[in-house]
Amino acid sequence: MTATPLLEARDLCVSYGAFDVIKSVSFSVPEQEAMAIIGPNGAGKTTLFKALTGEISCKSGTVAFRGSEVTGMPAHKRTAVGMGRTFQVSRVFLDMTATENLIVALESRHRNKRERVGGWWRTSPADQLRNEAEDLLDQLNIGYLRNEVAATISHGDKKRLELALALALEPTILMLDEPTAGMAPADRMQIVDMILDIRKQKGVAVVMTEHDMDVIFAIADSVMVMNYGEVIASGTVDEVRNSPTVRKVYLGEDMYNAAG
Repeated sequence: MTATPLLEARDLCVSYGAFDVIKSVSFSVPEQEAMAIIGPNGAGKTTLFKALTGEISCKSGTVAFRGSEVTGMPAHKRTAVGMGRTFQVSRVFLDMTATENLIVALESRHRNKRERVGGWWRTSPADQLRNEAEDLLDQLNIGYLRNEVAATISHGDKKRLELALALALEPTILMLDEPTAGMAPADRMQIVDMILDIRKQKGVAVVMTEHDMDVIFAIADSVMVMNYGEVIASGTVDEVRNSPTVRKVYLGEDMYNAAG
């Protein structure tokens, strides 16, 4: 018997006016696996992410999560059922410290589960929430951000904090849109290590878009390649890397030879 995929898209189509951006895309992601979506600029990767996470509506097709259709479910409800999300441009609360950012996410998670933390009369975060926030920062090796106001931290640290915010909601799958965009090489590899540790410790699945092929080769179990809104190849990292079509459209011979 075939296991039900954790995330599955079937014949997904997205249009902006009369222009079809996503054209009948289908794929599935098993539990605890990591899939990378790659392709040239304008291939439709971010639009596909927005459709999968409920940020935009689909023209046709379906999205299922844990075997239940979520096509018409708004983004915040998809987050509540286990779909974590990060963005190309980090979305954190800039006027709050890293700990305060996480407390907001943790309070949201507890509310979604109808769990009360602390007395109803409290006017400041319960000690339990603060401890949970600081423990999560330590688990991700970013405890040094604890008291730093998000507006003052580096781009790379904002990316790390945003990833921590996603994890605070205890997702089953992490949807990472360009997790290393705009980062220096050393910072990119630190994010890679962070994601690998999260996969090992939390057992979460990952779907990611990414331009850096070293990052993809380090994290992904499978790769799906898009061009002009269509899937032109999919398979293991080696299968995609060795595809003549992919090498021509996206990787190029130089990138292929460097990765081989």
